[in-house]
Amino acid sequence: MGGSTADRSSRAGTGCLRSENRTAVVGMADFEVQFTDPSFIEPSAKESAFGWKNSEVVVFRGADESQVLQPDSSGSCKWSSDKADSWSISDIRRRVQNVPYAWRMDGQSALIPKVEAGAPLRAVVSARARLSLWTGLANFTKRVAVFHKIDGKIPSAQQFEAFMSKFCGGMDDLSLIATISRRADGSVDLSPELAVFGHRVGKSASKDRAFVEQVLKNLISACHSQGIQVTAGYEVRDDYDKQTQGDFVSFITSRNSDMTDHATRIRDVLDNWSFDGVGFDIEVNGIGPSDQSDTMKAWFKQGKTIKDWVTARPTSSDPVAKKEQAAADNLQKLYQTLAQLLITKGRFVSYATAAFVDAKSGNFDDGVYIFGHTRVQPIGLAAGRANMIARIMAYDEGFQAGGGEKSGKPSTAQDSLTKRHVQILKSITSAGIHPSIVQLGIKMESLKDFGMKSGHMTVDQAVSRCADLRRFRTGLITFSGSNGSPADEVAAFARYDKALNESEFTRRHFLGVPFQAPH
Repeated sequence: MGGSTADRSSRAGTGCLRSENRTAVVGMADFEVQFTDPSFIEPSAKESAFGWKNSEVVVFRGADESQVLQPDSSGSCKWSSDKADSWSISDIRRRVQNVPYAWRMDGQSALIPKVEAGAPLRAVVSARARLSLWTGLANFTKRVAVFHKIDGKIPSAQQFEAFMSKFCGGMDDLSLIATISRRADGSVDLSPELAVFGHRVGKSASKDRAFVEQVLKNLISACHSQGIQVTAGYEVRDDYDKQTQGDFVSFITSRNSDMTDHATRIRDVLDNWSFDGVGFDIEVNGIGPSDQSDTMKAWFKQGKTIKDWVTARPTSSDPVAKKEQAAADNLQKLYQTLAQLLITKGRFVSYATAAFVDAKSGNFDDGVYIFGHTRVQPIGLAAGRANMIARIMAYDEGFQAGGGEKSGKPSTAQDSLTKRHVQILKSITSAGIHPSIVQLGIKMESLKDFGMKSGHMTVDQAVSRCADLRRFRTGLITFSGSNGSPADEVAAFARYDKALNESEFTRRHFLGVPFQAPH
């Protein structure tokens, strides 16, 4: 259903008409669907706050009558017909970039509810949000191998599937870390650092690479059999090979780099492996100066702020600012071009970034941050995109907001983190950022074992966070580090799903797809 505007107009007949614009016709019957937000949604995150933009309802009567109708800003969709026979609703959805997201009708026992003449049908839309696990291939494989008591060996697709069937209920996607990368010759391939049980892909074909490839094939097959998406990670960090890091910085900060070609190369690798998308994690210095750099310290001495730097950057003659602006333009083109290439197959692009919410004022200043590599990846890159998600790395936010780690009291630290997360969700949605393009990232308690500092959350705390996220229709992605007992952070996704998506259709239903990006 759907199609072009012209197609919809020809099918819709009168379309969505306001009652004051209709001409009275003897014998005409009036129909109405009234869109309504779930009662638990915060005002700033309600669809009504966005004027029901992009929402539509598809109604039909018999085999030959159908209409695609857009509600007005109040959520009311009215139409008239020359007979009083009831209509049926076949779809309630949002349409962004001509890609439909399915809503569902809350509290309706029938999947095809009826619209009777003269009696408005109240349609309470779905608030289903995406649940994602951000983890490494080695980490997840270790979990499965421990479960099956084959530690060190390649789990079969059936063994992956058995594990996921038992422990991964409620999970929408498994987002892998550091899976693919750009090579120095411009090609895109599996990351040389990708390794499982000591077998490393490296830079050329080998038995080790074949080992990792088999693990990856088995995992992808198992995910898809369970209706779970799996995405590749495109990661560039300072703690990887310096040459790789330097090559990427030179590439992404050059005005001569071809982002369309790079997006196409990434798309081809995703196609080859049947990945459902890609998640970017670009955290490499050299793209732009940090707040502790000599460049920014000199800038601050002039009485200027980071926000002033970002504002001046597009037209600045400063070589450092020009380099950062080139990266900002290149990443925008790369992400959005790739998203467009992937959209026809229901695949999506995500990128790790910051909240850009000032802790003291609560103001949202997109692209204003202490690190240059983060400034060039604002949340607004995903605005109006049907298959892009900005994933906020909110691990340390509680402490950056004056958090309680210094007190040494875990409860105080969590209180601070909770307040900061709620502030982020409220500030972003209040600034007009639609919740469909945002997920909140949290760091799990097990990562303390790896020496990662601050922001850690237990499963119980994460379940509580899901209740906050539900109010703002925002998805969750957990950064999970445990590779021991299987029945811990992965198995908790069933609990997360219950708290975040209570009474919503499950992810396997043809309706009720996650609010963040297609499934």
